[in-house]
Amino acid sequence: MLVVVSTPVPFPDGIFRALLDRIIPEDDFPGATGAGVENYIVRQLLGDCAHEKEEISRGLFSLEAEANARTGSCFTDLTPDDQDALLRELEAGRSSINWSPTLPAAQFFTRVIDLAHEGFYADPGNGGNRDGVSWRMIGYDPHLPEKPTASPPALEPRHRRGGHLLPPSG
Repeated sequence: MLVVVSTPVPFPDGIFRALLDRIIPEDDFPGATGAGVENYIVRQLLGDCAHEKEEISRGLFSLEAEANARTGSCFTDLTPDDQDALLRELEAGRSSINWSPTLPAAQFFTRVIDLAHEGFYADPGNGGNRDGVSWRMIGYDPHLPEKPTASPPALEPRHRRGGHLLPPSG
């Protein structure tokens, strides 16, 4: 399925989601797509990272071409182990097709990893980390405590001399 991320850049959604789920796979907690990481990344590609959307889209099509060149299958049809093996090869800079010179395979993969991590651990208000799933996973509570958990430190008195604060004498 192709999704248009702000015309005219076509975006291969299935490949994108499969790639994200290999970067952050589901375990006891949802993986990347279960946590809405793709929503975060698409928001970034429509906003602050708009200058990258064509390269990311080209990289996804190149990933599909790479899978076809190596296996004769679509990336989404490969087993998770075969997808991981292909991604390890690309991460090591070993590709069998010509990738964009401005975003070679290893750089593409690293950039998508960075975006996936941002989306997985970001504030849910930014489009990813659906229901704060990653925060629960690491035990982070974004709420302020109801009351202070410790007494404030005692402040030492400061003295003024000539308009300047001086440390206590002693």
